[in-house]
Amino acid sequence: MARFLVSGISALVSDVRAVLGEHGAESVGVDDIDDVPAACAQAGPASFNGYIQLPAMFSITGDTAVDRVHHYFRDGVLARFPAMSAALPTLAAGARLVFVMGVLPPPVATEDDVAARAALVRLLGNAARADKQPDGLRVAVLGSASTPKEIALTALGRSPEWESLTEGFSSSSYADWRVELLGMMQAEM
Repeated sequence: MARFLVSGISALVSDVRAVLGEHGAESVGVDDIDDVPAACAQAGPASFNGYIQLPAMFSITGDTAVDRVHHYFRDGVLARFPAMSAALPTLAAGARLVFVMGVLPPPVATEDDVAARAALVRLLGNAARADKQPDGLRVAVLGSASTPKEIALTALGRSPEWESLTEGFSSSSYADWRVELLGMMQAEM
């Protein structure tokens, strides 16, 4: 059975864990990214098939825009790095790492910031992949609009787009659909 570590905002952690459970996976949830090292120490080496790092909740502080942006990056984006260092030993060979970007508060919500945060998260993913050589760590970065189902399916290595297209089909209904589709074809000679 697949087992995942999920960290981030409590409500989102709960929703993603519920979807993972619906797909037969176990998970450990951590609401505070600073608690990831303790959860990893308790889990032990190679105990997770993936780590889903969701956005964290915190307040932006500072008197100037420069101070607020600095605080946001230091306590937001850069807080992901120590959590990743703690999680790496707990990831089994072939594990999946899924980053989900956060929603930006208005004082720091610029196109440049989005690009900078995405670059830092990709850099973190590449560093994690380098540290896990030759274990084959697979990394995905998802946007803040991703649903819990999309996040969980990505962690499970399944395509959220394909899942939504085939939702509700049973194997017999697919066979019926295929016969109907092929029956619509005409051969010209």
